[in-house]
Amino acid sequence: MSTHDSGPNFLPRLGVLVAAALLLHAVILGGADWVWPSNAPPPVPAAALQVRVVEPARSPVGVEQVVVAAAPQPAPTVAQARPVAKPRAAARAAPVAEPVAMSSVEAAKALPAAAPAPADDDAIPLYRTQLPAATTLRYEVSRGPLHGIGELAWRPQGERYELALDFKLSGLTILSQLSTGSLDATGIAPLRFTDRRARRGTTAANFQRERDKITYSGSASEFALKPGAQDRLSWMLQLAAIVAAEPQLALPGARVVMQVTGARGDAGVWVFHCLGPESVDARGGAIEAIKFLREPREAYDTTIQVWLDPARQHLPVRATQKSGAEDPGYELRLVEVIAPG
Repeated sequence: MSTHDSGPNFLPRLGVLVAAALLLHAVILGGADWVWPSNAPPPVPAAALQVRVVEPARSPVGVEQVVVAAAPQPAPTVAQARPVAKPRAAARAAPVAEPVAMSSVEAAKALPAAAPAPADDDAIPLYRTQLPAATTLRYEVSRGPLHGIGELAWRPQGERYELALDFKLSGLTILSQLSTGSLDATGIAPLRFTDRRARRGTTAANFQRERDKITYSGSASEFALKPGAQDRLSWMLQLAAIVAAEPQLALPGARVVMQVTGARGDAGVWVFHCLGPESVDARGGAIEAIKFLREPREAYDTTIQVWLDPARQHLPVRATQKSGAEDPGYELRLVEVIAPG
């Protein structure tokens, strides 16, 4: 050691060198937890720091040599220490940008629309019935511009019945229907239904109760016979008998369900919804009746409106029937009630 180095400034210089060596050692081994002094200027963005890290000119040669000698893997420099924690913070913040704070209204719009729960219309209850006494009802019949007279004759006899309907328009019989069968615990139990129309032959539906099926004379179709099944004529008297026995079904919102078939292989479940009291204009004056509606289930299905009169054994005083928008349909309005002779 020279005399120049042993002067009064030697010890302070030695202390500075030791402190610098310790600081450099701490930087090399300290990892990513380095914190800038509080009085330092704000750090530059992470992207800029990453560019500076890869510049060899920023790291003194001596430092790089020490790094290689200290560990097989290069340790991060001071410039690398700051950006390491940055991507982690950004990764944790990313879910905040997702629409987790969506309002309830927006969330409802984002969900697929739920299909409405269908009513179980095919479940047919067993109703009590109170059948009307034998009678004949005379109606004014309309079909578009045509007008005529129709008669509905109801003939219960013991455990059997016969129900007949004839429509005449402009002197021509355009429709004749006949329903025959028995009377049991469910009310009217048809065995055979025939339908004859002008310029057409007669077709029939057969209720094969011993085989629990409905078959047809002019069609190979078959349907399972459900309890309380009716034909396209007997349903009117059956509906009257059910409402007479169960008055709660005459309240708005109530419904009556039954299987109904025509004579051409077109059986289906009909649901009559009670719409409540409604006045009907008749020749003898207004009649306070109970209105029921059967809505179609598909195109060209039958739409029915019927008004039952509680003062006349709940027999229909008005009825409309049509199939599809182009069908003028039929309308019946009560003219008089004729007691059987």
